[in-house]
Amino acid sequence: MLPLQPPPISPLDSPGHRPRFSVLVPTYEPDGKLARAIQSVLAQAGPPADMEIIVVDDGSRPGLAREIVEMGDPHGRVEVIEHRERLGLCGNWNRAIARARGELVHLLHQDDYVLPGFYDRMEYGFRQAAGIGMAFCRSRLVNAADQTIRTESRQQWTPGVLAHWLPRIAERQRIQTPAVVVPRATYERLGGYRSDLQLALDWEMWVRIAAQAPVWYEPRPCVCYRRHADNETSRLMASGAAWPDIARAIEINAGHLPAGIRENTKAASVRWYAASAMRTAERQIRDGLFTRAAVTLGHVPAMLALLDDKPQSLGITRRLSLLREHVSRGLGRRAA
Repeated sequence: MLPLQPPPISPLDSPGHRPRFSVLVPTYEPDGKLARAIQSVLAQAGPPADMEIIVVDDGSRPGLAREIVEMGDPHGRVEVIEHRERLGLCGNWNRAIARARGELVHLLHQDDYVLPGFYDRMEYGFRQAAGIGMAFCRSRLVNAADQTIRTESRQQWTPGVLAHWLPRIAERQRIQTPAVVVPRATYERLGGYRSDLQLALDWEMWVRIAAQAPVWYEPRPCVCYRRHADNETSRLMASGAAWPDIARAIEINAGHLPAGIRENTKAASVRWYAASAMRTAERQIRDGLFTRAAVTLGHVPAMLALLDDKPQSLGITRRLSLLREHVSRGLGRRAA
């Protein structure tokens, strides 16, 4: 039962002259990584008439976001909008998009940053392919010390519109949000991010867009996505809240798919994420985090229940039973 609909993004009342890009940096209790993010944008920003850069704060301590922005932007190019009311991740993203005046909208996390050429490559995609619903590039994953963890796999070798993209993105999340630029008109047509999703709200958006329009891809890594223990993804994974969120997204995404690919794609998504949950549990078991592993494994049956063809889940179920035995023994040793 999926009663909620995406919130509307209203067109601008009196657009007048519009910048080409709106770079939106949603923040909450930021640290010095925000200054790095701002500097990375300013290093390749066009004039203010072509690119607006806005930090949209979500109820941090008064003055904190402004103070850090000034570290990265001593000349005051970046606009800072502070709010007393905290809306959370989804609410602040939608609030930022509603504020944007640019034709193309880029949501940049406060602890990530763009590499030289990002905006030029995105602009190239939109100039080459009229009517695309979004453009994105490959991402480089880095840790808190800016050391590269890995670079994402290529979706294709050359820049261009992706072929057969909808079933691929509907199977699993393959895109980091800071790598994406979306026309404001796409948000106006399809709505904003869903408030009933936490970790998977961006994945659902990419599926929603792909179901309605072509998508452009740049294979060069032009953004750095920072993976560290304090970010929202890590928090949701550690708490176990990620898995029911993903299961809900799988159901929602299936509703975006044409009937001819719906069931097979949904089943592939369930199998991928059930296996991902068990890989996570295996790491937790190796680290001695048996209680966390038990929570993770506890979400797998609900995910498997989404499969209409139950025999597909038999191998996963056997593996699940073995992992539960490991957890039970680990908890038993701890109790003794």
